Amino acid sequence: MKLFERFSSDMGLHVMEVPASARAALRTDHVVGSGPDALRVLQLQGGIGFAGAERVIRETVNTSYPETRIALDLTRVHSIDDVARRMLLEIARRLTLDGHDVYLVDPESIMPDPDPGDGGRVTVVDSLDEAGGPARSG
Repeated sequence: MKLFERFSSDMGLHVMEVPASARAALRTDHVVGSGPDALRVLQLQGGIGFAGAERVIRETVNTSYPETRIALDLTRVHSIDDVARRMLLEIARRLTLDGHDVYLVDPESIMPDPDPGDGGRVTVVDSLDEAGGPARSG
């Protein structure tokens, strides 16, 4: 019983605290640029908890990205809980181990301690431009 109470507490899965139906955590999955300079952008949005991070994992884990560089864009994320943070960092770790350069676009420092550990690495930047995306026209 204690184990299930701990899971419920740690993962925000209490039966009476069902989050309101919201837009998907993964807003867009697109590529900017082309050729060796192409950057795959996974733009996240909203408040991300366990369920949202799980959806992002489901979208990315079985996908083989041809681009060398991948950005997890948190510009539209307003909050992230600890379990979701760990899950997203695991995505970054796996992408790194698969040979990708991973960027975390986090201008508001939403993701505390962005270290994926165990051979993973992520470069934290304030904008897609810093990740090497094409210049935006104003």
